[in-house]
Amino acid sequence: MEGAAGGREVGGSAAVVVPRPPALAATPRIDLDANRARWHVFDHGLVLPIASEGLRKYDLSYRSPWRDAVTVDHRRWREARGKATLTIPWIDGDGAAVVAVRARGPGKFTMALDGKKLGGYTVADAAGQMFLNVPAGALTVGEHTLTIDSKRVRFGTIEIMPAGAMGDAGCGDAGWRRISLYAELPAGAHLVARPVADGAVRVAITPEDGPRQVLHDGPAAALAAALPLPDTGERVVRLDLEADGCARWDGTQIAVRERAVAVRPPAVDNVVLVVIDTLRADRLRPYGDTRVETPWLTAAAARGAVFLRNQSMAPSSPPSHATIHTGQIPRVHGATGDDGEIDPDAPVLAAIAGAAGMATAFVGNNDFAMSRLRGPGGWDVFETPFYRHGKDCGPMFERGVAVAAAAAAERRRFFLSLLPIEPHVAYRFHVGITDKYFAGPWARPFGKRVTSAHLGRIKKMRMSDASWAQVRALYDGEVERVDRCLAVLEDGLRAAGVLDRTAIVIASDHGEGLGERGANVGHAYGLNRELVDTPLIVIGGVAAARVAAPSSNVDLAPTVLDLLGLPVDPRMQGRSLVPDTLAPPLPRVVASEYGRSYALRAARWHLVVGYSGKGELFDSAADPDERHDRSGDAAIPLRYLRDAAGLYLAHRAAWKAPVWGALNDLAPGNPLAPDALLSDR
Repeated sequence: MEGAAGGREVGGSAAVVVPRPPALAATPRIDLDANRARWHVFDHGLVLPIASEGLRKYDLSYRSPWRDAVTVDHRRWREARGKATLTIPWIDGDGAAVVAVRARGPGKFTMALDGKKLGGYTVADAAGQMFLNVPAGALTVGEHTLTIDSKRVRFGTIEIMPAGAMGDAGCGDAGWRRISLYAELPAGAHLVARPVADGAVRVAITPEDGPRQVLHDGPAAALAAALPLPDTGERVVRLDLEADGCARWDGTQIAVRERAVAVRPPAVDNVVLVVIDTLRADRLRPYGDTRVETPWLTAAAARGAVFLRNQSMAPSSPPSHATIHTGQIPRVHGATGDDGEIDPDAPVLAAIAGAAGMATAFVGNNDFAMSRLRGPGGWDVFETPFYRHGKDCGPMFERGVAVAAAAAAERRRFFLSLLPIEPHVAYRFHVGITDKYFAGPWARPFGKRVTSAHLGRIKKMRMSDASWAQVRALYDGEVERVDRCLAVLEDGLRAAGVLDRTAIVIASDHGEGLGERGANVGHAYGLNRELVDTPLIVIGGVAAARVAAPSSNVDLAPTVLDLLGLPVDPRMQGRSLVPDTLAPPLPRVVASEYGRSYALRAARWHLVVGYSGKGELFDSAADPDERHDRSGDAAIPLRYLRDAAGLYLAHRAAWKAPVWGALNDLAPGNPLAPDALLSDR
């Protein structure tokens, strides 16, 4: 008979209810084997696998000093060019410690912890192990830097252990004493594991803001086939898999309960991609409370898919627009800054759609951003109404509708790209709109128009609260103005008889600073949320959804092709977001970059690293304006994003999401998996 918990009663009068295992989805799952490059592994202590891909999470150099690994005497080694700094997490108390270095020369090296020299060695030609002592109190719980200055030395592993921990030969091929993985756990997560161990094993979770929780402590055979993991919301945790001796955790996964999946609508005939220049997400009501009135977008978003944490790839128009249209990051498509040129062989959306027989057109008011895409895109129509009508989006949208109607009349599918330049400077006054956001007086030097020259002078001006209110009102009025133009687009598509077969994709190239960081205004000055939090709304061709997992503008091109039922070009680095509208996706980390700066976004946390290499960590839920750096007191989220940063810096040019997975969740069969931990221990 069935027990109360849905299992089977056994054993007569002293019946025991055997719980029925939960129904877990076969996909998606976080495959821990695929994520070995993200493991922090412990033998006697924390092992830094220098000669494998496991190194990357500790090497946060913009240009890595580490050479490619080589094999000598059947072991892997890696040499650094001069100084190399590794950023490491320490979780084993503040007592005395020992650093064990396995290396071979002939050469010399010195090592420093947080800038204080530990010592050095002359290394013989044969492989050997050297030990440096760390005094008590020098290695406290948290993040530290280990700097190696070497000449002609190859390193295999560096192991940092509490003093006195080395008491045996270590685990070798038998596994590890502990594996730590920093992660965001999906709702309904379960650990699916069958470890092989020579003693008891433990599974523990340490949330970013709470005490360690031991979920299993006992024989490996007694570990539940599907161990429930706590619901941690959007908090980051450290998952520890431990053993009294040595254990192998091969085949371990994090699975989620089976859940309903929405029926995917059929592919659409047409896509209109509207990239609204310089539009911040926080000015739109689908993204939260705002005074700005955007009735068309608000209503349209309610019947479409809203990607709540979409990130621009760059805070400047040329690299960002190129990413939107190619699905590649700037250093791959070529337009890394305002003067960069697009690779003539880049996979441009318009060229792909045109090759499929579709009519293609660009109608937009910013050809500074788009002119370099004209040749590779091969549009049938490429027009800039700005030169005839000025900045206003009205004539531009009217021309776009006419182009779409002409294609419809010829019974041709079409891909139409529209680029209104509102709310980019100059911010203009609109009667009946702008005066809702500021009552005046419209004082000098701005009056009723803010130009790029004004923005260039603001840092030298004495800006009053009223002056800032004036600037922000003019920006907000431009946002409402473009919303009215979007209504014209929908009406025109309806009149042409193609609205129900057309997906409208609303995006932006980047946001705009309005004084959030001192007197910073405009864009291209950083990667904080006012510059990279951009809207992404898809109306048509998708299930209605509000997707909380981060997304990126690098995903736009694959998404458009998926909407059209066309194959995604394998050179694209993003992935289609259409599946994310059918069921909640797994947590994801996405990147932005500009020059030597980069940023990584998780659900709640945003790591911003400037040109100097200094990183700031922000809790976007508690601190949406990103005013308080948490890098000094939020060690678990910081390490989570630093692990992703190391992978990004090392492999961003080669990274392709369909094959590699996400920065926080590598896909099975990813190129890093075979060499994740192959260092001599």
